[in-house]
Amino acid sequence: MSAVAWPDRSLPESTELAAFLERAEAGPLPLADRHRLVAAARVLLEELYVHLPLKRAMHAIDPVQRLRLLERRLPPLSELQFHSELAEVFRSLRDLHTVYQLPDPYRGHVATLGFLVERYVDPDGVPHHIVSKIDASLVHAGFDVGAELEAWNGVPIERAVERNAAAQAGSHLDARLARGLESLALRPLRTGPPPDEHWVLLSYRAADGRSRETRVPWRVRAAERHAGRAQDPVPTLATSLGIDAGREATRQVKRALFAAPPARRSAPRSLRSVVDHRTVRFHGRSYGYLRIFSFNVPGARVFAEEVARIAAGAPAGGLIVDVRGNPGGHVPAAETALQVLSGGPVVPVSFSLPTTRAALALARDGPGFRPWAGSIRAAVETGEVYSQGFPLTDPEAIAAGLPRFTGPKVLVTDALSYSAADIFAAGFQDNGLGPVLGTASRTGAGGANVWTHELLRVWLPELLTELPRGAGFRVALRRATRARGNVDVPLEDLGVRADEVHLPTERDVTGQNEDLLAAAAALLA
Repeated sequence: MSAVAWPDRSLPESTELAAFLERAEAGPLPLADRHRLVAAARVLLEELYVHLPLKRAMHAIDPVQRLRLLERRLPPLSELQFHSELAEVFRSLRDLHTVYQLPDPYRGHVATLGFLVERYVDPDGVPHHIVSKIDASLVHAGFDVGAELEAWNGVPIERAVERNAAAQAGSHLDARLARGLESLALRPLRTGPPPDEHWVLLSYRAADGRSRETRVPWRVRAAERHAGRAQDPVPTLATSLGIDAGREATRQVKRALFAAPPARRSAPRSLRSVVDHRTVRFHGRSYGYLRIFSFNVPGARVFAEEVARIAAGAPAGGLIVDVRGNPGGHVPAAETALQVLSGGPVVPVSFSLPTTRAALALARDGPGFRPWAGSIRAAVETGEVYSQGFPLTDPEAIAAGLPRFTGPKVLVTDALSYSAADIFAAGFQDNGLGPVLGTASRTGAGGANVWTHELLRVWLPELLTELPRGAGFRVALRRATRARGNVDVPLEDLGVRADEVHLPTERDVTGQNEDLLAAAAALLA
């Protein structure tokens, strides 16, 4: 095996990880600020986190006790050790809604190696890990799209993925493996500690069949910038979100590094990064293909109008709707999009609050929470853990007047389809819109409406204090349960089970998902 020197080039608009960390550690948090963060975390988990009973039962954890112990052990911890310990308490929940968000300068930044790794299994059952995307500035010595990884820092690649998956917060095995694969080369710094290593040593087989080695440095990029500063790409004061904020940040960086410029400019500017469409042909028949990358949109009506416009132009063969890798976003947008894809009324998922004192105060004082107040008060006598369930919005009213698509449809999902994408998939299946085709057996299994600490402080100022230096928390506040044939079945930890499973092929990974789309078209035909 021949060693290859890394070329003297680097990713555009990025910083070396070592230089970024040196800046991050220049102003450590005082001990009093660490205590404030741990105390705030305890309040959120004990008083407002809706899934705490479920997580204690399903994963045999006690995050509140871990916080008590952390509070006693703060003084000797370094800056990075403290952030890692607090983030690990939240990671143990296996809930990507409920996270500790590191302070500045981690806000809005993502660590990346400048390429992506995807996996397929050949007809003989042998797994392969392929470089599927790479920034042009990093291509060298056969290290390009199609190069097959053999080892990662000296560890056989299959084992390296397994080890990385074990450190992820996915709530089931498929979700952890999918996130373990993606996070090999892409990690949000706002919701987790930076990589331990400053570079990785890769063994790979190039297209010419030769085995080589190279060393790739970690770099740090901003997901979004406003006024010259890195920003979180997810709103902090929105009330109807269901989103994995960390994956939305990595999605933005993936798009900046690897996405081709969109061919169509008819969509509103605010939607061009979240939706795309084209026509595909199989066996002489044409089908519409609607790709929804995210539901992180400014409003439900504008998004529904665009989905309705695209669906109206779909060929008679039907419509393939693809939400793979979608981290969620605006829940009303997801449910209103379902409404325009259905010929009849769509029954939305229901949301429940925990029956705690803080939730009762929220329901009593917040105008949008009043429907939940009665059942929370009654819980003193009934002993119910969750309030009665209500929908967040009325998607039929939001979609009023828009054309509906009544033709055949199939939904494509994967284990990274999360939160509002879980809700979309559940509504698609529960309301009988069509079959669900998954590249994994289940979606990512995020079932909640998530609020930030900043937003909760607006309604509970006496309970929640301001946090230091831009640190924050996101918490699953209202849990989502399904409708119709799956009434009251939670989405959290369970997800939506695919009706059919298609394991990615080499053509899917190195091409344009030809075999996956052919499988979807076969379900329509």
